[in-house]
This record gives sequence, structure tokens and C-alpha cells, in this order.
Amino acid sequence: MKPVTAFDICHEVYASAREIMNSRMATIQMAHASKFLWRPDLRPRLVEYVADFARAGERALAPSRLILFRLHYLGGCEYERARQRMGLSEVGWTNWTDEIRRDVGRELLRTGMFPPSRYFGEMTSIDTRRAEDDRGVA
Repeated sequence: MKPVTAFDICHEVYASAREIMNSRMATIQMAHASKFLWRPDLRPRLVEYVADFARAGERALAPSRLILFRLHYLGGCEYERARQRMGLSEVGWTNWTDEIRRDVGRELLRTGMFPPSRYFGEMTSIDTRRAEDDRGVA
């Protein structure tokens, strides 16, 4: 899997997770956050995916690229506004975003956030067969 493709898919899951979380509870209303707090569970929750996606960016990027990652990919700042705030030309934007998608994509692959189905603990037919093979089930 190409890191850029892994990034694009994981970012789409991240954006959907943020939308779901924000529709249930505004992020600034911490008094009502109890159902979103971490609880030991077999499957990671959306809020954990959001945090892990952000941490992957922090581990993979240099400070200047990290600012753009936070502004555009995490914060949802529109292209033109983010580009102007960062003082980037269109070519610079393309270069930086390609680097971000590649480097963070590598980190997402390395940490097992891709594919998201595996991250969330859904067993695919391949995973089921591997588990059966490991147990000696034919």
C-alpha cells in the first residue's frame, strides 16, 4: 500500500470521526464529555482514532509541516486560507502537502492505523483465516 493512499483513507476516517464527535458534543463542553473518556475496551473508540491520527502527524513531521498538518488536515482550514496563512505559493503548497501525506502515511502504516478496519478490530476473512491457522483450525 502506498503511504499517500493510506493517509488519504485514514484522513477520511479522521474527518468523519471528528464530525460524529462534534455532532454529539461540542469539543469545548468538557463537563459533558464523560461518554467520550477512555475506558478499557477491546475496540478503540473514535476519539482514540482521532488522537492517534494527530499523534502520527506529530511523530512524522518537522515543525513547519506539522503546523500545516494541524491547520489544514486536523483543523479543516480551507486550502486558500491555509495557503495564505502559511505564506505558501501553489507549488509550495503542493510540495508540502505531498510530503505530509507521504510521511504521515508511512507512520500510519507503521503503527497499524491502516487499514482502519484492523485498527477498530474488525476481523476480515484473511484475519479470520490467520487466527484459525494460528489455533490449528482447518
